[in-house]
Amino acid sequence: MDQLQTIQEKQAILLRQLRAGDLFESLPDLLRAIREEIHYEAASPISPILSEEESVRQMTTYQSRWADQDQLVPAYLDDEDLRRFVLLLSSTKEPVRDTGAFFFLENAIQNGHLSRPQLQWLTAEVMDDDRLFSHLFEEENDGAYYRSYAVAILAILLNENLAADEPFLNQSFMESIVSQLGIYLLVEKDSRGYVEGHGWVHAYTHLANVLGLLFDQENLKRADKLYLLACLMTNLRSLDTPLTMGEMGRLVGTVLNLAKKHKLYGDYLLLTLKLWRQDLVNEPFASSRSSWQMLYNRVDFFQQILAFGEAASPEDIWQYAQTTKNYLS
Repeated sequence: MDQLQTIQEKQAILLRQLRAGDLFESLPDLLRAIREEIHYEAASPISPILSEEESVRQMTTYQSRWADQDQLVPAYLDDEDLRRFVLLLSSTKEPVRDTGAFFFLENAIQNGHLSRPQLQWLTAEVMDDDRLFSHLFEEENDGAYYRSYAVAILAILLNENLAADEPFLNQSFMESIVSQLGIYLLVEKDSRGYVEGHGWVHAYTHLANVLGLLFDQENLKRADKLYLLACLMTNLRSLDTPLTMGEMGRLVGTVLNLAKKHKLYGDYLLLTLKLWRQDLVNEPFASSRSSWQMLYNRVDFFQQILAFGEAASPEDIWQYAQTTKNYLS
C-alpha cells in the first residue's frame, strides 16, 4: 500500500468520526502522527510538455476572438483545447504557466467562456491526484508548480461558484474537495515563494485563498471546515522551511476570520496554539537550521496574530498570544 492510499484511508476514518461529533481534542495528535509517518523521496523530473509554444499561441487566438465577439453571445472554449491548456499549469516557465495558462483560464472562467459541464470538469481535473499530488511525496521539486497552480485555479472556481445564481458544485463535489485538500494540506512542504527564472510557486498563498473561500461556504459542514483548519495547523507545526513572501500573514488572517465565525473553530485554534508551544517546551532542542526554522515559524505566526490587532481574534486567542508573545522570540 502506498503512502497516498494509507493517508486516504486514515483520513476517511477521521472525517467520519469528526462529522459524527466523536472527535475533537485528539485530532491534533492523530493528524500529527500521520504527518510524521510520511517519507519524502528524492525529487524526480517532471514530464515535458509538448508543443508549449503552439498552445500559448492558441490561447492568444482565443483571447483575440473573444475580444471581437458580441459580449451577449457566449463563446465557449473547445473541450480538447481546455484539456491541453490545463496541462500548461505544470510548466516551469513563467510565461507559459502563470501569465500564460493561469491568466487565460482565469479570464475564461470569470467571463463566461466555460459551460457549466466544463466548470465541473475543470474543478474535478485540478483536484485530480495527478495534478494536486504531482510529485507531492518528494523533496523540493518542479512538480510544485502544477500542485500550486491547480489550487490557484480552484480558488477562482470556488469564487465563481459562490457568485453563481445556480452553483455548479453540489454537496458531494464539495466534500470531495475537502478530502483532496486535507491530504494536500497535510503533506505539502514546499514553501518557496518566487523562484528566479521560473516565477512564483506560492503554494501557501494559494492555499490561503482557497481556504478563505471554503470557510465562507455556508453549506459546507462545520466539521469539514474544522478538518481543513486542523490539517493546516498540523502542517505549520511541522514545517521547517520559511514562509517569507506574505504567506504567513495571509494564512493567519484566514484562520482568524474562521475563528471569529464560531467558538468551535476558536477553541480548536487555541488548542493547537498551545500544543505548538508544547512542541518547543517538551522536545529536546537541537541547534540545527531545521529546529530554528520551526521555532521562528511559530514566532511569525504569533506576531501575525498581534499585527492583525485585538479585534481580529477571539478574546481567548488574543490573550494567549499576548501572554506568550515573548517566548523564545
